[in-house]
Amino acid sequence: MLHAWVIGPVIVTVGYWEQIGVETEIGARVEIRRVQPEPVPGANPGVAGFRVLPVSEGIWRADLFTGPDGPIYHYHPAFCDGDVGERHLDARLSVDPVGWTMDRLADIRGLLAGSGAADVADAVPQAHLDLVLPAIRAAIELSFAPISAHAARGR
Repeated sequence: MLHAWVIGPVIVTVGYWEQIGVETEIGARVEIRRVQPEPVPGANPGVAGFRVLPVSEGIWRADLFTGPDGPIYHYHPAFCDGDVGERHLDARLSVDPVGWTMDRLADIRGLLAGSGAADVADAVPQAHLDLVLPAIRAAIELSFAPISAHAARGR
């Protein structure tokens, strides 16, 4: 399941993710991407929707994964030419992945400025973000387990 909140010129997405490779990593993926209005040709201005641009327009990502040997919590502070680059580690992220991520999101303007998206930082309405932060936290916590595990518990 993917949860998404459009907050001004950005979208915050949270969802369960499985990274299949040599070893399988599972957990919560949190991303910030750009969004832009998408007018409907010939329609009244109020009909416009929004468009989530592809990963090449990603800004920041946190991967709160667990692998066969335990947690693999890391983040990607900035996308470059559509690539997230190397994994970055932080001692606090390993101790409190949800709290660390929520602290970053609570200061989304600073996060955006530090991630190469200063052009949209001031356009993010902080009051709107503050309203959805509890829902974002709940989505992160829900995303640590596969949907099948939630269904088995009757959620």
